[in-house]
Amino acid sequence: MPYVMRHTGLFTVVNTFTLRDPARAPEFERSFLGHAAWLRAQDGFDSHQAVLLAECPGVYVNIERWRNPESFQRVRGSSVFQAHGREFHALGEVAVDPSRNVLRAGDGDVSEGAPLVVVEWLTAEGMNLEEFDRAYRAYAAALCHEPGFLHADLSRSLTKPGAYTFVTWWRDADVWRATRRAAPATGAAECAVHLTARQAAGHAR
Repeated sequence: MPYVMRHTGLFTVVNTFTLRDPARAPEFERSFLGHAAWLRAQDGFDSHQAVLLAECPGVYVNIERWRNPESFQRVRGSSVFQAHGREFHALGEVAVDPSRNVLRAGDGDVSEGAPLVVVEWLTAEGMNLEEFDRAYRAYAAALCHEPGFLHADLSRSLTKPGAYTFVTWWRDADVWRATRRAAPATGAAECAVHLTARQAAGHAR
């Protein structure tokens, strides 16, 4: 895979949705995909990926990227956004983690998902945040040369000191397990499936 590393600095919102009743997942997914389509038409919106945690029914993580925080705040204050938010809160709990993107690496197309998505919640311990960022940039650069690796996205929380969200996309679970041993830090890891890929599978049945 060609080496690709981007230091985007994008304002990133990591949303975790936990449904009170996982049986209402189809209702949530319809609402969320409509919300995502609306977001893509807003000024300042960059991109997003939404995944469902494989072993946590009813728990979704959405990585939402904006060109600057002002664009997000403007859209967040709109009546449409507020109405969508009320729909989500009626179905479950929503945790919002404003963050700053540290890196995106790899050139695999993950817009429609991948065989394996891994979401990791990391905490920088024993090093300052700039050292932590540099260590993960080096790790991501090495991942770009691993067979089976597609893409990586690291964001640093702006409200929880030392907290990061690290998402990786893979063709092969064994390669992920092997490379994770070389990671500068490890935290809670959850395997996931892309919401768009899950919807496509549902439509095919």
